Amino acid sequence: MKKGEGKSASKSKPAVTPIYPKEILKPRLPGVRVYENVYVEMRDGIKLAIDIYRPEAEGSYPALLSMAPYLKEIQQHHPGWSHSIEAGATGFFVPKGYIHVICQTRGSGLSQGQWDILSLKEQQDGYDMIEWIAQQPWCDGNVGMIGDSYWAWIQYHVAAHRPPHLRCIVPHDGGTDMYRDVFYQGGIFNGGEFASHWIADTTFQCIWPGPVQGKLPPINLIADLASHPEDGPFYWEKSSCTKIDQIEVPVLNCVTLTLLHSRSQLAVYTKIKAIKKLLVEPEAGYWAHLHFLTNRPLNEHILRWLDYWLKGIDTGIMNEPEIAIYDTATDEWRYENEYPLKRTKWTKFYLRSGSAGSTTEPSYGLISTDPPGNEASDRYKVPESTALLLNGKPVLAYATHPLKEDVTVWGPLSATVYGSSTATDTAWFVKLMDVKPDNQVKMVSRGILRASFREVDEAKSGPGQPFHPFQKPQPLESNKIYEFQIEMLPVFYTFRSGHRIRVEIASEDMTYFGSLHALDIQRLPMPAENNVDHNSENPSYLLLPVIPDAPIIKKVEPPLSEVKWPLYPPIKWPHSDENWRLISESE
Repeated sequence: MKKGEGKSASKSKPAVTPIYPKEILKPRLPGVRVYENVYVEMRDGIKLAIDIYRPEAEGSYPALLSMAPYLKEIQQHHPGWSHSIEAGATGFFVPKGYIHVICQTRGSGLSQGQWDILSLKEQQDGYDMIEWIAQQPWCDGNVGMIGDSYWAWIQYHVAAHRPPHLRCIVPHDGGTDMYRDVFYQGGIFNGGEFASHWIADTTFQCIWPGPVQGKLPPINLIADLASHPEDGPFYWEKSSCTKIDQIEVPVLNCVTLTLLHSRSQLAVYTKIKAIKKLLVEPEAGYWAHLHFLTNRPLNEHILRWLDYWLKGIDTGIMNEPEIAIYDTATDEWRYENEYPLKRTKWTKFYLRSGSAGSTTEPSYGLISTDPPGNEASDRYKVPESTALLLNGKPVLAYATHPLKEDVTVWGPLSATVYGSSTATDTAWFVKLMDVKPDNQVKMVSRGILRASFREVDEAKSGPGQPFHPFQKPQPLESNKIYEFQIEMLPVFYTFRSGHRIRVEIASEDMTYFGSLHALDIQRLPMPAENNVDHNSENPSYLLLPVIPDAPIIKKVEPPLSEVKWPLYPPIKWPHSDENWRLISESE
């Protein structure tokens, strides 16, 4: 297809019957012209609504595409207003010579069609949109993709379809496995912590502003998820991990440590065959989009990537080591040559009887690199143990003595629990904690597993990464001891000298299950008495990727070295109004 031969923007616009206010006032972006509600026709005739942000000066520029079912109308507002404001820092990139096209996926907002999360049609729409953009007179034929969360999910999919004019992608905080990370962590429905609220919020955005000619109601995602409690084709279509090796364009993989995305975003990194770089950023929790949109040094670093691949400018970024890691505890950046790190010392920290001294409550068990001998098991009842959690206390806990030296833990990790239950199924929630000398406790990682999904595919597993197929659940026999390998969220954290490493085990998590404590509960029978073994025959342990010291490969320079994220502990929130504003070139 030659320049100018692609489909032009549709001049006819679908009729709209508003039930909500149709107009959402947008902030003015200095140095930016915006063309709103332009319709582009897809291969099946469905028209998608886009906003086009262009530099004030006429000319042809490389373009950046952002796609999601979230309202394009709110993308220039304060990111604290909504988690959906994640398309990218338009006011920063456009004045620097980029077009930013923000597309509302089919079936959402003013777009026609039906929203079906990350469906094949939605992926194909991304292909069609990139090729349409490349043919416009205001585009020089070079197109990249940017965005956070959903806006990152779709990038992997679209890139795997290999649109000819896509030059690079920048997925920020975007997972690649819809079953294991988003909807069924550990095989248990993620209703309380994420899915229920997110589905409702996204449905509202799909319905806004009301009926649109050619727009259908969104799929009943809750019903679909309830109908697919096991991993399989339903999730494989929507999970880019199944096609990540088909990507051919350069990938700047930007990872913030979150409960939702970082596990699979890191797990697939070695499977990406294209030119790639990995950026492990400061921890930002559910507010990674604030970091993405308001952090100037981060966006300056992303700009170096875009300028290199979309404008052909040698910014020096490809002369730097492939991996850049930020240690959340030390507040320092470091370059590495690979991930996971080759010098990793995989270390077993065994759960033991006995006390490590005062942590936050009376004596708990011990954690030691010495294997256990003949030790008694630990037992607790469900739901009676819920009272401890509601009072902020662990059910079972094990801690090291105060560390004599720093212990750096970078990469994937897992817990192996030898346990039993009187019920036919149960849940294991394992948390890795850092206990400071003043007894303040910080959660560093978490792992979840439904006991009936304990089967492990060894061929797809690696150190700290047991792979569970999450198919064909196997009920437990009462009081029979099983081995449960529980994958935990990757960490990049240094436990400081004088601190304690602590592991907590429970069969409930009030945040994950939600206050109603009803979703998916029919498959987790109660009451139950659960048992955790830690003896020579059944040595439960934590497997940590301990990183020995090594010479610095290369000093991390600005802007990357200046990427920080000031947080109010323990709430991940900006310090001041200054951190709320979207960055722009005018600053």
